[in-house]
Amino acid sequence: MLLFARVAVAPLFLYSGVGKVLAFAVTAGRLPGGADGLGAVLAAGAIAVELGGGMALLLGLLSRQAAAVLFPFTVAATLMFHNFWAVPEAQVVMQTINFLKNLGLLGALVLIAFYGPGAYAIQTAIKAGPKGAPGLS
Repeated sequence: MLLFARVAVAPLFLYSGVGKVLAFAVTAGRLPGGADGLGAVLAAGAIAVELGGGMALLLGLLSRQAAAVLFPFTVAATLMFHNFWAVPEAQVVMQTINFLKNLGLLGALVLIAFYGPGAYAIQTAIKAGPKGAPGLS
């Protein structure tokens, strides 16, 4: 179950992080301070959080910590970019869907933060050693 949660959640962050890399100036321009100022620093931080956190979840390495970092990041991103209550009427449905999707994502992050990566994770294999990890004996 935790393997599925990690593998299902990780691609959302990885895809978003890669998208920010490929459109860095656009991403930075949408953030406070703009593309040439604080926005560039915030965009670089967002990329690091999404790619680092997404990869940690996918591999099951420092999953609790990754989920704990991704949680407030996702809350902030949700409130800043999916504020369905403050968008033009034509965008309300799409932003409401994105807002609710992110609530589900937050639920998965809470589970991972509290229960850890599960049995099938690099971190679990390292702790168990070569004879104790599932599938390695």
